[in-house]
Amino acid sequence: MLMLLLALAAQQPGDSLSLRAALTRARGQRPLSVATAASVAEARGVLRSASAIPNPTVAYSHSEAFPLNHLTVEQPLDWLLRRGADRDAGRAGVARAGADSAQAMAQLDRDVRSAYWSARASREASALAATEAMEADSLAAIAGARYRAGEISLLEQEQAEQEAALSRQAESRAREDARVSALDLARALGRSDGTVVPTDPLDSGLDQLPPGDLLPAATPAVRSAVADSVAAAAQLRATSRARVPTPSLQAGAEWGDPSQPGSLSTIGFAIPLPLWNQDGGGMTAARARAGRASALAAETRLEADRLILGAKVHLEETALRARVARDSLVPSAARIRSRAMRGYAAGETGILPALDALRSERQVLLEAIQDQLAFQLALADWHALSGSDE
Repeated sequence: MLMLLLALAAQQPGDSLSLRAALTRARGQRPLSVATAASVAEARGVLRSASAIPNPTVAYSHSEAFPLNHLTVEQPLDWLLRRGADRDAGRAGVARAGADSAQAMAQLDRDVRSAYWSARASREASALAATEAMEADSLAAIAGARYRAGEISLLEQEQAEQEAALSRQAESRAREDARVSALDLARALGRSDGTVVPTDPLDSGLDQLPPGDLLPAATPAVRSAVADSVAAAAQLRATSRARVPTPSLQAGAEWGDPSQPGSLSTIGFAIPLPLWNQDGGGMTAARARAGRASALAAETRLEADRLILGAKVHLEETALRARVARDSLVPSAARIRSRAMRGYAAGETGILPALDALRSERQVLLEAIQDQLAFQLALADWHALSGSDE
């Protein structure tokens, strides 16, 4: 692993970032952050509108008959019955916007985490390919020396040279993947270049999984669905209360009559008369919307529970495989390769055991990198599901 770390350090430097710094930078640079904040601000504006008292209506008219001038002020009072329910619906809208914002930012964090760890894994795979290519070159050099000494056949030397050439090809492919992954990470951070270098170890968090279990009610998806249900229930109450005939207060004045000096004040009220309909269609629609929102909230809870259980299993199993690969398979593969190379250099074995050991170590190391990447992606899914990066 020392050679792998040296190869990583020798790669082209760039803007080194920890995962925490990458998440902070993405939240500050991606336009999505502005969009989610605007959605919450819009919902708060709707709540303020629901709390507002409607303005009175002022009417003035002039006639040829006495009295000449007429002024009327009408203040509707139906808002007194609807205001509480409208405010409840507005508060539910703010809760929905907040949950949607949390979900959007959690998905943003998930994209950044995925790009960050993919770039880190590709970088380690590239360093591994470079190290393995050096090992293959060393094996080819040993085979060349033994061939010149007459200890092995030309076939063995050519096999070693072919392995070295194949290793260089693999190194080029791994380097290409690392460069593309660096570009993907830069895009995830809202940048236009690919000079970002992830610095956190690929096995970060592997030995300490997130504590506790996640409750479905705590997920942004369930919070959004519950807020929709609360808003629909509040709108049903508002629709029901709106059916109650509520008077409007009227006040006015008339003047301009020579027989009546000064002005004549009037006061009264107007009340709607539910003669033709009582908004039964509106009530039916509101009741149906409330029932649908309630059912969807229950369905979302079931789905969240399923996703949580699946994500927990995926996280635990990927962590187990990554730990076994890191702590057991990688060290044993290195020991086997080292012994095989020493044995071949000493003339104790042929080329095939050395080639097998070299290829086996390469495969084990690549799979170890992929296992650790799978764990990090599972952890990213867990954080996205919970709406939290802790």
